[in-house]
Amino acid sequence: MKPRTLPQVTFKGEFLDLTYNFAQIMFTMKLLHYQKSLAFLNWQNHRGANLETETRHKYRRLRKLAKKKIDARQIEYWYEICEEIENFIKLNDPAADFSITRHLHGESKRAENMPIEDKNGKLLLNSSDQLQRWREYFNELLNVPSTVDQKLIDEIPIDTLSKEEGKRQNAEPSTEEIRGALSQMKSRKALGNDEIIADLLKAKGEPVIRWLHEIFVDIWKSQLMVQD
Repeated sequence: MKPRTLPQVTFKGEFLDLTYNFAQIMFTMKLLHYQKSLAFLNWQNHRGANLETETRHKYRRLRKLAKKKIDARQIEYWYEICEEIENFIKLNDPAADFSITRHLHGESKRAENMPIEDKNGKLLLNSSDQLQRWREYFNELLNVPSTVDQKLIDEIPIDTLSKEEGKRQNAEPSTEEIRGALSQMKSRKALGNDEIIADLLKAKGEPVIRWLHEIFVDIWKSQLMVQD
């Protein structure tokens, strides 16, 4: 049987954006995990051989060491989280405190709780300072003086309606328009404020269309909505 092998592991700048201590911890954990995997394969490749006992003991020793390191790192992680929450409480910033708690609960991080920088590049961690910075940003972005010449605006031609189009728009609603609008209404939808579903109006056919036409024409002429 061909011995099983483990692909080589390289670490090329993976932790450049992390602090030195955290990068050192992560590097140690990855290296230990790689050594444990390599020891397991070495043990499997020496099954039934003289080195089986030695390789098995080495794998079990590395497995216990890896578990010990992971448990210790978990304890350190929770200490760091608790310290961060305590610092936000001291800064009187409950929004950031709640953001960490929500993140631990499993929900996604909201954009309004992310730290931002002010004009001078200083990091703003307090929620009130962040809101003030957003207010300043949009105030400068949107409130800008207009550079458009008013004469150019006055020279823009204004389209006028033709007599036919004006007559069509001022005409009373027709039964064809009501029939077309009714056919475009979606069926099997929830009740509206009038508590009438579109399926009922469609099922009644032409009598309902004529009834709606009378109501719409009356509203069109009087310019008043019909009361219940």
